[in-house]
Amino acid sequence: MNFLPARNSDNSAGPDHLEDFCWPSFLRKCSDATMLGQASCSHLISLFHIQQILSDTMDMGFSQARLESITYARRALAFALFLVAIQAVSALVSAPPLLGKAGSSARQSVTRAAESYLGTPYRFGGTSKSGIDCSGLVYRAFLQGTGFKVPRTVDTLARWVLPIPFSDLAPGDLVFFTLNASSGNISQAAFKQISIPQNVAYLSKADHVGIYLGDGLFIHSASSGSKTGVIKSSIHEESWSHRYLFAGRALPASAFSGFALDGGFGLNLSQLENISGGLDAIVRGASGWGELSLPLFNNFSIGVRASVSWDRSLGTLRLPFELDIGQISGISAFAGPAFTFGSAMLDGRGYTPAHSILGTVGLRWSPIIFSSGAERFGSYFEVRYDNYSALPGQESAFNTDLKACLSFSIGLRLRSVRY
Repeated sequence: MNFLPARNSDNSAGPDHLEDFCWPSFLRKCSDATMLGQASCSHLISLFHIQQILSDTMDMGFSQARLESITYARRALAFALFLVAIQAVSALVSAPPLLGKAGSSARQSVTRAAESYLGTPYRFGGTSKSGIDCSGLVYRAFLQGTGFKVPRTVDTLARWVLPIPFSDLAPGDLVFFTLNASSGNISQAAFKQISIPQNVAYLSKADHVGIYLGDGLFIHSASSGSKTGVIKSSIHEESWSHRYLFAGRALPASAFSGFALDGGFGLNLSQLENISGGLDAIVRGASGWGELSLPLFNNFSIGVRASVSWDRSLGTLRLPFELDIGQISGISAFAGPAFTFGSAMLDGRGYTPAHSILGTVGLRWSPIIFSSGAERFGSYFEVRYDNYSALPGQESAFNTDLKACLSFSIGLRLRSVRY
């Protein structure tokens, strides 16, 4: 995969004009190399390889402008490498895992399938009517009710579902318990909490699971107690209420599940060499945005975003309208037209915005760091290329042109989703 501009027939560096370099193609190839942020060794190796290629070009006799452009590219790739590495430990479950695979009507099929096992004796590791354990009941109920295989153990089920508050429980959701809890040390806080910790330390406390039936009842396979095997119990019984840990959602709750409204505000940053120039030199402008999106499956969505962005370096106000595709908590790509107000000027050079459907393109990393009920709060980091062309009659200035088009942003986001 060639990440560098072609050279001319006389073996000199390729065209010095910004529009000839095709930065959208460069960004697209870089995003292909990172596979939109799926953190794995192969992606990290790919990025290191790209960095080495760019480093090698420093000794190839390119023009100073070209060398400066490569320096900017290396900085952008280093930033992308940082995002990919962090994404490996930041992703949260952001949607019911069976969203897009089974509808809300499957909930009734799951509960009916589970009730068909009533009276089945408990057997560790069992998945049939001759004997079944708690996670085996969930496995069989979902397989018969939806046709999909779900994780087979309590631990993997706990990390697979979308954690939800107790107040949002609906028939077909899962309820998780910790059997080692002493009376009163879990229940009251667990019933009231609206933000469920999505970390291994908390989720791994679960060692029993059942399927919620409604009206405080759940069905499960009990291994001990006055009644064992597949039974119905009340979550408010003392023996279960103080062991309740959290609830999880695997199936959408309604036909409108997954629709989300996102909003955010951020600061647009100047090129990285200005980082030592103080806050006034670093901050290039500000932006705000809103988005309507629909998850296609777990942690992957498509949305339409409208933004307003003020660029004090260029003296412009832009209104981008973007199609945003990618991870809900992670890396996404965006592109779309943009309407520009004001005369774009930078370092004495004038620019005109491209009248194209690709007025702006880029990559955005937006990890969700906190959840509370239907709300998700997080941050975002963005690298954006705005499609400007230098006015005719001006001398070539690749470095200035690149500064006019390439920017970075950092900000906060709030996501409200209906599940």
